[in-house]
Amino acid sequence: MTVQSLSSRQKAISYTTLFISIGFGIVGQLLMKHTMSSSTVGLNWSFIQQLVLALTVYSLGIVNWILALRVVKLSIAYPLTSLNYIGILFGSYYLFGEEITLIRIFGVILIFLGVLLVALPIQRGAKT
Repeated sequence: MTVQSLSSRQKAISYTTLFISIGFGIVGQLLMKHTMSSSTVGLNWSFIQQLVLALTVYSLGIVNWILALRVVKLSIAYPLTSLNYIGILFGSYYLFGEEITLIRIFGVILIFLGVLLVALPIQRGAKT
């Protein structure tokens, strides 16, 4: 195996890990919202179990984030985490019945376009 193929393989694994981190972050946030929305006054065993699950899932996102940063540049990885907005928007709609307005859709489109602009590789001009 050449150094070049190892490097591109590591890069692919790191970007996959980054997107897994984003997914865990979204699911963790939605689980936290669910836990806090369905909780009653006072602590009970069911509440503690749900909260531990939510925090565990969110923590898995943090672990994957740290692993991804070994290879992925922070200036690319951090803007990609704004994809959380898209996941939370749709997750909140489907799970909690929150409204998706036209202005929110427009905002998410702007965020997505901004992420593309930041994440796309910079093309340097050829030297003459």
